[in-house]
Amino acid sequence: MKILCATDFSEAGQAAEQQALELAGALGAELVYVHVSAEAMLYRGVAFAVTDAQRVYDAQRRWAEDTLAARVAAAGQRGVPARSVLRVGVPFDQIVDAARDERADMLVLGTHGRTGLDRLLMGSVAERVVRLAPCPVLTVRPRITEPQTLKRTA
Repeated sequence: MKILCATDFSEAGQAAEQQALELAGALGAELVYVHVSAEAMLYRGVAFAVTDAQRVYDAQRRWAEDTLAARVAAAGQRGVPARSVLRVGVPFDQIVDAARDERADMLVLGTHGRTGLDRLLMGSVAERVVRLAPCPVLTVRPRITEPQTLKRTA
């Protein structure tokens, strides 16, 4: 069995990673982390020289590679066979393509739970992945602690 865990390293992504690790451990599955980096050409609209934009892109890519390597090592220490894939492009397209290319049995990813205007403006990667994925998708929201209520003193 193969579980693909898409991560953007956010709080929602970390919650999804924990679920994916637990599932992979319980099912004896291989865990494949996938991260999608922005394309270098997306930096063109920013007022950087081309070499500066490329340096920013290269640094971000190295950071993502190092972070993925650390996650793979941590999974291995827990007895979960893992590896990572770094892709470049539009996140939902690349996640769906990775699931297809890897022949994933399940895909796990975090969701920020955006609604209303935020969802309209930002879109929902998770929603698009759910609609297009070639396998079952588990979406995970980060745990939200209950807001503390104010206590009245008489």
